[in-house]
Amino acid sequence: MNDRGLSQSASDFNIQIGKKIKVRREELKLTQTKLAKSCGVTFQQIQKYEKGINGLTAFRLKQIANRLKVSVLYFYLDVSPSCMVDPTIFKNKNASVEPLLLTKEMEITDDQSSSR
Repeated sequence: MNDRGLSQSASDFNIQIGKKIKVRREELKLTQTKLAKSCGVTFQQIQKYEKGINGLTAFRLKQIANRLKVSVLYFYLDVSPSCMVDPTIFKNKNASVEPLLLTKEMEITDDQSSSR
Protein backbone atom coordinates (compact mmCIF):
# COMPACT_ATOMS: atom_id res chain seq x y z
CA MET A 1 0.00 0.00 0.00
CA ASN A 2 1.16 3.52 -0.68
CA ASP A 3 0.58 6.58 1.50
CA ARG A 4 -2.87 7.12 -0.04
CA GLY A 5 -4.00 3.60 0.81
CA LEU A 6 -3.79 2.34 -2.77
CA SER A 7 -2.08 -0.83 -3.82
CA GLN A 8 0.96 -0.29 -6.01
CA SER A 9 -0.91 -1.60 -9.04
CA ALA A 10 -3.82 0.83 -8.47
CA SER A 11 -1.39 3.70 -8.12
CA ASP A 12 0.52 2.63 -11.24
CA PHE A 13 -2.77 2.31 -13.11
CA ASN A 14 -3.80 5.87 -12.16
CA ILE A 15 -0.40 7.17 -13.29
CA GLN A 16 -0.62 5.39 -16.65
CA ILE A 17 -4.16 6.63 -17.29
CA GLY A 18 -3.12 10.15 -16.26
CA LYS A 19 -0.20 10.17 -18.68
CA LYS A 20 -2.51 9.17 -21.52
CA ILE A 21 -4.93 11.96 -20.63
CA LYS A 22 -2.11 14.48 -20.69
CA VAL A 23 -0.63 13.24 -23.97
CA ARG A 24 -4.00 13.31 -25.73
CA ARG A 25 -4.94 16.69 -24.23
CA GLU A 26 -1.67 18.17 -25.49
CA GLU A 27 -2.15 16.57 -28.94
CA LEU A 28 -5.42 18.48 -29.19
CA LYS A 29 -3.76 21.65 -27.83
CA LEU A 30 -6.25 21.82 -24.97
CA THR A 31 -5.38 23.49 -21.70
CA GLN A 32 -6.15 21.81 -18.41
CA THR A 33 -8.62 24.63 -17.78
CA LYS A 34 -10.56 24.01 -21.00
CA LEU A 35 -10.71 20.27 -20.38
CA ALA A 36 -11.76 20.85 -16.79
CA LYS A 37 -14.57 23.24 -17.72
CA SER A 38 -15.96 20.83 -20.27
CA CYS A 39 -16.05 18.10 -17.60
CA GLY A 40 -17.36 20.23 -14.75
CA VAL A 41 -14.23 20.00 -12.60
CA THR A 42 -11.38 22.35 -11.70
CA PHE A 43 -8.09 22.47 -13.54
CA GLN A 44 -6.48 21.31 -10.30
CA GLN A 45 -8.53 18.12 -10.54
CA ILE A 46 -7.30 17.55 -14.09
CA GLN A 47 -3.74 18.04 -12.80
CA LYS A 48 -4.37 15.36 -10.16
CA TYR A 49 -5.75 12.97 -12.76
CA GLU A 50 -2.78 13.57 -15.05
CA LYS A 51 -0.27 12.99 -12.25
CA GLY A 52 -2.09 9.86 -11.10
CA ILE A 53 -2.78 11.35 -7.68
CA ASN A 54 -6.52 10.83 -8.05
CA GLY A 55 -8.25 7.97 -9.79
CA LEU A 56 -11.20 8.53 -12.09
CA THR A 57 -14.71 7.18 -11.93
CA ALA A 58 -16.00 5.41 -15.01
CA PHE A 59 -18.32 8.36 -15.63
CA ARG A 60 -15.50 10.91 -15.44
CA LEU A 61 -13.26 8.82 -17.69
CA LYS A 62 -16.07 8.65 -20.26
CA GLN A 63 -16.50 12.45 -20.08
CA ILE A 64 -12.80 13.00 -20.60
CA ALA A 65 -12.67 10.45 -23.43
CA ASN A 66 -15.53 12.21 -25.19
CA ARG A 67 -13.87 15.61 -24.83
CA LEU A 68 -10.54 14.19 -26.02
CA LYS A 69 -12.29 12.50 -28.97
CA VAL A 70 -11.19 8.98 -28.11
CA SER A 71 -12.83 5.78 -26.97
CA VAL A 72 -12.55 4.87 -23.30
CA LEU A 73 -10.51 1.90 -24.55
CA TYR A 74 -7.77 4.34 -25.60
CA PHE A 75 -6.86 4.66 -21.93
CA TYR A 76 -6.62 0.90 -21.43
CA LEU A 77 -4.56 -0.04 -24.48
CA ASP A 78 -0.90 -0.61 -23.66
CA VAL A 79 -1.54 -0.47 -19.91
CA SER A 80 1.00 -2.52 -18.00
CA PRO A 81 -0.31 -6.04 -17.25
CA SER A 82 0.54 -5.52 -13.57
CA CYS A 83 -2.23 -2.90 -13.48
CA MET A 84 -4.91 -5.14 -14.88
CA VAL A 85 -7.44 -7.28 -13.02
CA ASP A 86 -5.85 -9.52 -10.43
CA PRO A 87 -7.56 -12.94 -10.62
CA THR A 88 -7.02 -13.47 -6.88
CA ILE A 89 -9.72 -10.88 -6.13
CA PHE A 90 -12.39 -13.39 -7.05
CA LYS A 91 -13.73 -15.26 -4.06
CA ASN A 92 -15.09 -18.09 -6.18
CA LYS A 93 -12.13 -20.33 -6.92
CA ASN A 94 -13.72 -21.35 -10.23
CA ALA A 95 -14.09 -17.75 -11.42
CA SER A 96 -11.66 -16.36 -13.93
CA VAL A 97 -10.85 -13.17 -15.76
CA GLU A 98 -11.67 -14.78 -19.11
CA PRO A 99 -15.10 -13.07 -19.39
CA LEU A 100 -13.44 -9.71 -18.72
CA LEU A 101 -10.75 -10.33 -21.30
CA LEU A 102 -13.32 -11.53 -23.82
CA THR A 103 -15.39 -8.38 -23.25
CA LYS A 104 -12.33 -6.21 -23.81
CA GLU A 105 -11.45 -8.16 -26.96
CA MET A 106 -15.00 -7.75 -28.28
CA GLU A 107 -14.93 -3.99 -27.65
CA ILE A 108 -11.65 -3.64 -29.53
CA THR A 109 -13.02 -5.68 -32.44
CA ASP A 110 -16.19 -3.58 -32.38
CA ASP A 111 -14.21 -0.33 -32.53
CA GLN A 112 -12.10 -1.62 -35.41
CA SER A 113 -15.10 -2.73 -37.46
CA SER A 114 -16.95 0.55 -36.95
CA SER A 115 -13.99 2.53 -38.26
CA ARG A 116 -14.05 0.72 -41.62
